[in-house]
Amino acid sequence: MADEADPPSFATDRVRARVRHRRGLLAAGTGVASIMVMSLVTVAVAGIVSGGDPTIGTGATPGPSTPTGPTATAEKEPEVYVCGDRYDHVAPTPGGLLTADVSSVVKVRNDSGPAVTVTFAATRAVHVASSPPSLLQVLYLKDGVIVGGGPMVNKPGDPSSQGIDAIRSGFDLAPGKPHELQLGPREMLCPSLTWPDIWATPDRYEVAVVIGPVEDRGDELVLNVPLPPSAASLVMKAALPG
Repeated sequence: MADEADPPSFATDRVRARVRHRRGLLAAGTGVASIMVMSLVTVAVAGIVSGGDPTIGTGATPGPSTPTGPTATAEKEPEVYVCGDRYDHVAPTPGGLLTADVSSVVKVRNDSGPAVTVTFAATRAVHVASSPPSLLQVLYLKDGVIVGGGPMVNKPGDPSSQGIDAIRSGFDLAPGKPHELQLGPREMLCPSLTWPDIWATPDRYEVAVVIGPVEDRGDELVLNVPLPPSAASLVMKAALPG
Protein backbone atom coordinates (compact mmCIF):
# COMPACT_ATOMS: atom_id res chain seq x y z
CA MET A 1 0.00 0.00 0.00
CA ALA A 2 2.86 2.32 0.74
CA ASP A 3 4.36 1.64 -2.69
CA GLU A 4 1.06 2.38 -4.38
CA ALA A 5 0.34 5.62 -2.38
CA ASP A 6 1.09 9.00 -3.94
CA PRO A 7 3.92 11.06 -2.47
CA PRO A 8 2.80 13.18 0.49
CA SER A 9 1.87 16.71 -0.48
CA PHE A 10 0.66 19.82 1.41
CA ALA A 11 -1.76 22.53 0.36
CA THR A 12 0.83 25.20 0.81
CA ASP A 13 -1.43 28.00 -0.29
CA ARG A 14 -3.99 27.10 2.33
CA VAL A 15 -1.34 26.81 5.09
CA ARG A 16 0.19 30.20 4.20
CA ALA A 17 -3.26 31.82 4.37
CA ARG A 18 -3.91 30.43 7.84
CA VAL A 19 -0.54 31.57 9.10
CA ARG A 20 -1.13 35.08 7.77
CA HIS A 21 -4.59 35.12 9.42
CA ARG A 22 -3.21 34.08 12.82
CA ARG A 23 -0.39 36.63 12.59
CA GLY A 24 -2.96 39.32 11.87
CA LEU A 25 -5.04 38.37 14.91
CA LEU A 26 -1.92 38.34 17.12
CA ALA A 27 -0.85 41.77 15.88
CA ALA A 28 -4.33 43.15 16.45
CA GLY A 29 -4.46 41.75 19.99
CA THR A 30 -1.03 43.18 20.78
CA GLY A 31 -2.14 46.60 19.54
CA VAL A 32 -5.29 46.56 21.68
CA ALA A 33 -3.30 45.53 24.72
CA SER A 34 -0.80 48.32 24.07
CA ILE A 35 -3.60 50.86 23.81
CA MET A 36 -5.12 49.66 27.09
CA VAL A 37 -1.76 49.85 28.88
CA MET A 38 -1.13 53.35 27.56
CA SER A 39 -4.62 54.44 28.66
CA LEU A 40 -4.05 53.14 32.18
CA VAL A 41 -0.68 54.87 32.42
CA THR A 42 -2.17 58.13 31.15
CA VAL A 43 -4.97 58.05 33.75
CA ALA A 44 -2.56 57.21 36.56
CA VAL A 45 -0.21 60.03 35.60
CA ALA A 46 -3.11 62.48 35.37
CA GLY A 47 -4.24 61.47 38.85
CA ILE A 48 -0.74 61.99 40.29
CA VAL A 49 -0.31 65.38 38.63
CA SER A 50 -3.73 66.62 39.81
CA GLY A 51 -3.25 65.32 43.33
CA GLY A 52 -6.23 62.95 43.13
CA ASP A 53 -6.55 59.19 43.39
CA PRO A 54 -6.20 57.38 40.09
CA THR A 55 -9.44 55.44 40.65
CA ILE A 56 -10.67 53.78 37.50
CA GLY A 57 -14.06 52.20 36.95
CA THR A 58 -14.82 51.77 40.69
CA GLY A 59 -18.04 53.78 40.74
CA ALA A 60 -16.71 55.73 43.79
CA THR A 61 -18.29 59.10 44.46
CA PRO A 62 -15.76 61.85 45.20
CA GLY A 63 -15.96 63.38 48.68
CA PRO A 64 -16.39 67.07 49.42
CA SER A 65 -13.52 69.22 48.30
CA THR A 66 -11.70 71.64 50.56
CA PRO A 67 -11.44 75.15 49.13
CA THR A 68 -7.87 76.27 48.64
CA GLY A 69 -8.48 79.90 47.75
CA PRO A 70 -8.87 82.74 50.23
CA THR A 71 -12.21 82.82 52.05
CA ALA A 72 -13.77 85.75 53.85
CA THR A 73 -14.35 85.11 57.56
CA ALA A 74 -16.14 87.50 59.85
CA GLU A 75 -14.80 87.84 63.36
CA LYS A 76 -17.47 86.75 65.80
CA GLU A 77 -18.34 88.90 68.79
CA PRO A 78 -17.54 87.24 72.16
CA GLU A 79 -20.57 85.83 73.99
CA VAL A 80 -19.11 85.99 77.52
CA TYR A 81 -16.47 87.82 79.55
CA VAL A 82 -13.20 85.86 79.55
CA CYS A 83 -9.78 86.57 81.01
CA GLY A 84 -7.42 87.74 78.30
CA ASP A 85 -10.17 88.96 75.95
CA ARG A 86 -10.13 92.56 74.80
CA TYR A 87 -13.03 94.73 75.91
CA ASP A 88 -13.14 98.12 74.24
CA HIS A 89 -16.89 98.39 73.68
CA VAL A 90 -18.10 102.00 73.73
CA ALA A 91 -21.80 102.22 74.62
CA PRO A 92 -23.82 105.36 73.87
CA THR A 93 -26.20 106.72 76.47
CA PRO A 94 -29.76 105.71 75.42
CA GLY A 95 -31.35 108.97 74.29
CA GLY A 96 -29.60 110.99 77.02
CA LEU A 97 -32.28 109.90 79.51
CA LEU A 98 -29.93 108.05 81.86
CA THR A 99 -26.30 108.87 82.59
CA ALA A 100 -23.81 107.22 84.90
CA ASP A 101 -20.25 107.90 86.01
CA VAL A 102 -17.72 106.12 88.18
CA SER A 103 -17.62 108.73 90.93
CA SER A 104 -15.25 106.96 93.30
CA VAL A 105 -12.59 104.22 93.24
CA VAL A 106 -11.02 103.68 96.64
CA LYS A 107 -8.24 101.33 97.68
CA VAL A 108 -9.38 99.32 100.69
CA ARG A 109 -6.43 97.00 101.34
CA ASN A 110 -3.28 95.97 99.55
CA ASP A 111 -4.64 92.44 99.07
CA SER A 112 -8.14 93.43 97.94
CA GLY A 113 -9.94 95.06 95.06
CA PRO A 114 -11.07 98.70 95.17
CA ALA A 115 -14.45 99.88 96.42
CA VAL A 116 -16.32 101.31 93.43
CA THR A 117 -19.14 103.86 93.52
CA VAL A 118 -21.31 104.83 90.53
CA THR A 119 -23.50 107.94 90.34
CA PHE A 120 -26.68 107.75 88.23
CA ALA A 121 -28.70 110.72 86.94
CA ALA A 122 -31.84 111.06 84.79
CA THR A 123 -33.57 113.83 82.86
CA ARG A 124 -37.03 112.87 84.17
CA ALA A 125 -38.48 111.30 87.29
CA VAL A 126 -38.15 107.55 86.91
CA HIS A 127 -37.61 104.40 88.92
CA VAL A 128 -34.53 102.37 87.97
CA ALA A 129 -34.90 98.60 88.34
CA SER A 130 -31.67 96.62 88.38
CA SER A 131 -29.78 93.80 90.03
CA PRO A 132 -28.39 94.46 93.52
CA PRO A 133 -25.19 96.57 93.53
CA SER A 134 -23.01 93.54 94.29
CA LEU A 135 -24.21 91.87 91.08
CA LEU A 136 -23.57 94.73 88.68
CA GLN A 137 -20.80 93.88 86.22
CA VAL A 138 -17.33 95.29 86.92
CA LEU A 139 -14.18 94.63 84.88
CA TYR A 140 -10.53 95.28 85.60
CA LEU A 141 -8.64 96.12 82.42
CA LYS A 142 -5.01 96.44 81.44
CA ASP A 143 -4.47 98.04 78.03
CA GLY A 144 -8.08 97.19 77.22
CA VAL A 145 -7.69 93.48 78.12
CA ILE A 146 -9.75 91.81 80.86
CA VAL A 147 -7.59 90.86 83.87
CA GLY A 148 -10.31 90.42 86.49
CA GLY A 149 -13.66 91.62 87.80
CA GLY A 150 -17.02 90.07 88.40
CA PRO A 151 -19.43 88.64 88.95
CA MET A 152 -19.15 87.36 85.35
CA VAL A 153 -15.55 86.65 84.32
CA ASN A 154 -14.41 83.22 83.10
CA LYS A 155 -10.91 81.79 83.28
CA PRO A 156 -8.80 81.98 80.09
CA GLY A 157 -10.22 79.92 77.25
CA ASP A 158 -13.43 79.06 79.11
CA PRO A 159 -16.50 79.78 76.91
CA SER A 160 -19.02 78.56 79.51
CA SER A 161 -22.28 80.48 79.62
CA GLN A 162 -22.69 83.25 82.18
CA GLY A 163 -25.52 84.86 84.08
CA ILE A 164 -26.57 86.20 87.47
CA ASP A 165 -29.42 85.52 89.88
CA ALA A 166 -32.65 87.32 88.97
CA ILE A 167 -32.82 89.40 92.13
CA ARG A 168 -34.66 92.69 91.75
CA SER A 169 -33.39 95.88 93.30
CA GLY A 170 -33.63 99.54 92.34
CA PHE A 171 -33.69 103.24 93.20
CA ASP A 172 -35.49 106.44 92.21
CA LEU A 173 -34.12 109.28 90.09
CA ALA A 174 -35.35 112.78 89.27
CA PRO A 175 -33.84 115.82 87.55
CA GLY A 176 -31.28 117.35 89.90
CA LYS A 177 -31.48 114.34 92.24
CA PRO A 178 -28.79 111.81 91.30
CA HIS A 179 -28.27 108.56 93.13
CA GLU A 180 -24.96 107.07 94.32
CA LEU A 181 -24.68 103.31 94.20
CA GLN A 182 -21.85 101.64 96.10
CA LEU A 183 -20.87 98.48 94.26
CA GLY A 184 -18.19 97.36 96.70
CA PRO A 185 -15.07 95.46 95.52
CA ARG A 186 -14.70 92.64 93.01
CA GLU A 187 -11.93 90.29 94.13
CA MET A 188 -11.55 87.90 91.18
CA LEU A 189 -8.29 88.23 89.18
CA CYS A 190 -7.03 86.25 86.21
CA PRO A 191 -4.32 83.61 86.80
CA SER A 192 -0.77 84.72 87.68
CA LEU A 193 -2.01 88.14 88.83
CA THR A 194 -2.38 89.29 92.44
CA TRP A 195 -3.67 92.45 94.10
CA PRO A 196 -0.23 93.38 95.44
CA ASP A 197 0.97 93.21 91.80
CA ILE A 198 -1.78 95.57 90.70
CA TRP A 199 -1.34 98.04 93.56
CA ALA A 200 2.39 98.13 92.84
CA THR A 201 1.63 99.75 89.46
CA PRO A 202 -2.01 100.95 89.66
CA ASP A 203 -1.55 103.45 86.81
CA ARG A 204 -1.42 100.52 84.38
CA TYR A 205 -4.95 99.37 85.23
CA GLU A 206 -8.49 100.74 85.08
CA VAL A 207 -11.92 99.74 86.30
CA ALA A 208 -14.94 99.54 84.00
CA VAL A 209 -18.58 99.30 85.12
CA VAL A 210 -20.70 97.61 82.45
CA ILE A 211 -24.50 98.08 82.52
CA GLY A 212 -27.40 97.37 80.22
CA PRO A 213 -29.00 97.10 77.83
CA VAL A 214 -31.38 99.70 79.28
CA GLU A 215 -35.10 99.13 78.70
CA ASP A 216 -37.35 102.21 78.91
CA ARG A 217 -40.84 101.33 80.17
CA GLY A 218 -42.04 104.89 80.67
CA ASP A 219 -42.09 105.34 84.42
CA GLU A 220 -39.40 102.69 84.90
CA LEU A 221 -35.95 102.00 83.46
CA VAL A 222 -34.76 98.41 83.60
CA LEU A 223 -31.01 97.75 83.69
CA ASN A 224 -30.67 94.33 82.11
CA VAL A 225 -27.69 91.98 82.33
CA PRO A 226 -25.02 93.00 79.77
CA LEU A 227 -24.85 89.78 77.78
CA PRO A 228 -23.36 89.39 75.28
CA PRO A 229 -20.68 91.94 76.25
CA SER A 230 -21.41 94.10 73.20
CA ALA A 231 -25.04 94.58 74.36
CA ALA A 232 -24.07 97.01 77.13
CA SER A 233 -25.77 100.42 77.05
CA LEU A 234 -23.51 102.05 79.64
CA VAL A 235 -19.76 101.54 80.05
CA MET A 236 -18.03 103.79 82.59
CA LYS A 237 -14.27 103.66 83.13
CA ALA A 238 -11.92 105.13 85.71
CA ALA A 239 -8.27 104.71 86.61
CA LEU A 240 -7.21 102.94 89.79
CA PRO A 241 -5.99 105.29 92.52
CA GLY A 242 -2.24 105.64 92.91
